[in-house]
Amino acid sequence: MNNSLQLAKLYYYTIRNLTFRQIYYQLYYRVKRLIGNKVTYNKTDLVNVQALSLISSLSGENSYEGTHQFTFLNKKKVYEHNIDWNFNGYGKLWTYNLNYFDFLHQERISKNEALSLLDKFCEKPDEIKVGVEPYPISLRGINWIKFFALNKIDNPVYSKVLKSHYFNLYQNLEFHLLGNHILENAFSLLFGSFYFREDKFFLTAITILKEELAEQILEDGAHFELSPMYHQILLFRLLDCINLVKNNPWKNDGLIDVLESTAIRMIGWLKHVTFKNGDIPMVNDSAFGIAPSTTSLLEYASRLGIHSCKIELSDSGYRMVRTDKYELFLDVGNIGPDYIPGHAHSDTFNFLLHVDGEPVIVDVGTSTYDVCFRRYQERSTISHNTIQINDLEQSEVWSSFRVGKRAKVIELSEKDNSIRGEHNGYSSIGLIHSREWEWSNNEINIMDELISKKFDIKAKARIHFHPDVDIIIAKNYIDLSGIRIEFDGSYELKQFDYEFASGFNRCLKAKGVLIVFSKSLKTRIIIK
Repeated sequence: MNNSLQLAKLYYYTIRNLTFRQIYYQLYYRVKRLIGNKVTYNKTDLVNVQALSLISSLSGENSYEGTHQFTFLNKKKVYEHNIDWNFNGYGKLWTYNLNYFDFLHQERISKNEALSLLDKFCEKPDEIKVGVEPYPISLRGINWIKFFALNKIDNPVYSKVLKSHYFNLYQNLEFHLLGNHILENAFSLLFGSFYFREDKFFLTAITILKEELAEQILEDGAHFELSPMYHQILLFRLLDCINLVKNNPWKNDGLIDVLESTAIRMIGWLKHVTFKNGDIPMVNDSAFGIAPSTTSLLEYASRLGIHSCKIELSDSGYRMVRTDKYELFLDVGNIGPDYIPGHAHSDTFNFLLHVDGEPVIVDVGTSTYDVCFRRYQERSTISHNTIQINDLEQSEVWSSFRVGKRAKVIELSEKDNSIRGEHNGYSSIGLIHSREWEWSNNEINIMDELISKKFDIKAKARIHFHPDVDIIIAKNYIDLSGIRIEFDGSYELKQFDYEFASGFNRCLKAKGVLIVFSKSLKTRIIIK
């Protein structure tokens, strides 16, 4: 009964924040699948396409290695004969990547090889299953149209398959998910509208884009799911749409102003949070080797005549402190939008540290989206540089993309060289966690206080070090090369091993330190 009650509460806190639109479309699409999801389109128009003009975009990762060899998410698959576009041996995300066709734009692929892969995909379109879901259609549609435009290709077979998929997308937009999914749908519909001169695609695309960009891009320019990786991906897509609309005068309806002003803010935010070595903070669902780099995005934006504006980090909840010696990235915000926290981690008051341009204190990162213990662990409180009480989660992450009850920042105050916040992630046991950072040119002080009427509190702070960092632990301090971390209020320091996610399906051995304390802890980081 107790377990049933806990499960009921978990579902309650997960579902209660969904929007009416999400719930409606969840039910609508379930019923639609039961009665048959029939896609209708005018077959007489399938080969009527427009030659589009585009400047060169960004190259894709070298995921196709020739002779039917593909590597996605650091897993390689060699097809001996026919390509199985529905292959699920490496998980659904791998299959999605196979169906995105990003490899059309990689440097190491010839035009003939690319056309051969398109031919194989179009041989038996009715057998494609995963690839006709809305999300892979969205990404593949943009990739195909960009490839056709840049290579002056007009093939009626490709056009027929592509238009049927676009009607599938049009009739199955991901309103039940929203977030980055509905943006990707709309970006792609915009491309489809220009390529096929479909007015209804265009009207739907601009309606969604104007509404969702206003909703999803925060005042300081961050994407509201608070994943720097997805921010880079969506900025890339936004720049592609600017490329499309600026270079093909068909329709505009004020869209270009929305796209450009949004891109300017997104670039400003991205520049603000990117470390000196070019890395983004690998917080929430972020992973190495997936999104275009900040440098390449800035170069692409510049070629489109888009430049950043100066912004101050605010409602994203992220802060970046820079001195001559170090870069300190702080998370003092909520975990993300209440109705779509699927890419969020239980990481309130997490922090990362780079010294002299090199990572020292890091986030564990993301190596999988599969429903498994590793996925749960990477999202959980123990994988972040924050405080855990009684082995509880600040925010109840579960399944692969679910969150039940979540921590809220209930107080935040900022000064020139300090920031202090409180969150209620442990309010179920009558406790508030307060954390304050103070900094100078070569020193960072972190003060943790547990505000509670209880006296028998055992709290655990964790610090995760980059795999290249060697540590020496003494009674109440840690020595690193050129850095000392001292603790006041701890009564146990213990080294632990963990696996640092250096990419999807790839981890490196690394060291961390567990600090056990009672009601307060002061951490002093001295950079020599």
